[in-house]
Amino acid sequence: MQKVEPAVKSVTEAISACLQNNLTFAAYQLPHSNEPVIVIQHSEGAKTIDNLSELKKLNGFLVAPFQKTACNSMFLIQPDYVYKKELTNEEFEHLQNHKVPYVNGSVCKEPKELSKPEYLKKINKIIDAIKENKFDKVVLSRVKLYQGEYLDKITLLFSRLCASYPNAFIYTFSAGSHLWIGATPEPLAYIENGSFTTASVAGTRPFMPEFLDINQWNNKEREEQSYVTWFIRGILKEYQLNNYNQTGPYTKKAGNLLHLRTDFSFDTSRLKDKVGNLIESLHPTPAVCGMPKEVTKKFINDIESHEREYYSGFLGPVGIDKTISLFVNLRCMKVFSDKLALYVGGGITIDSVPEDEWQETEIKADTLLTVIRSLG
Repeated sequence: MQKVEPAVKSVTEAISACLQNNLTFAAYQLPHSNEPVIVIQHSEGAKTIDNLSELKKLNGFLVAPFQKTACNSMFLIQPDYVYKKELTNEEFEHLQNHKVPYVNGSVCKEPKELSKPEYLKKINKIIDAIKENKFDKVVLSRVKLYQGEYLDKITLLFSRLCASYPNAFIYTFSAGSHLWIGATPEPLAYIENGSFTTASVAGTRPFMPEFLDINQWNNKEREEQSYVTWFIRGILKEYQLNNYNQTGPYTKKAGNLLHLRTDFSFDTSRLKDKVGNLIESLHPTPAVCGMPKEVTKKFINDIESHEREYYSGFLGPVGIDKTISLFVNLRCMKVFSDKLALYVGGGITIDSVPEDEWQETEIKADTLLTVIRSLG
């Protein structure tokens, strides 16, 4: 019997074609959706975005770093082609025939793995600084390197992440020298029909049924989450958004973890053209930075031995389907030709126990590592 070729190709097949032809693209699947989407730019080089003052006019896939630097700009992957779930054979053939020459982008500092003793030493230094009233909370991150050649497994990894974490934002993007993939549980901003939703997500426990009860969480975890909630309330007050709806805190499952979460929603009509400004004011929240915000950002630059790059930045589709869906870039990694660089972190407060903080980052790394190991 003659083999019949399928009439359509999948988004994962399109990802593979984009990687082979060095195209600038982003593929993603929104939480609680079974429809992967791919955004492909025809020309080389993503569009640099200086600020979000004209966010409502943007259309494409937005990527923002933790802090903007010469080699980590905020940029937009433009939607010359957008395919949802599948594309025709003709569309796929066009994709296969469109190739872009590789051009080296700016090279950042090579990710450096931090040993456990070094990480614990940094945590103790932070706790001492908190005791001296220099900070209330500091988020310390580290890089975990995983050796191996995974460039030809990105499509499979993307599919496995979509299947494993249906309530997370799954993505992969390639732009210049940056190839990233992740499964983040944390929303930053969702805007549709004049309604703006954001969330305070902080505090982490391994998923166990008893921890679904918020009363089983300790003071450190509750305090860590409350810092983020206070911060968001303060930003909303600055923008004179006093009539907002607040739900929580409550426990939210994210893969093999539980987090404490509080949701905020409000009408954007009073913001007028300042929606983008509000998002920039919210980022980074104490969930990925600390308090007070500006001095903590400087301290993080001094104490961390790696560039965060796009880890703990934010990303997502803007303008596509007339919505804005931005997520904090957590549970993520940068892909190299010979290794993966996983970025993990945790909030340090005066009640932190260094050994527990290390274990928390190990558990967070397993969100991705469990799926990576399943690839064989």
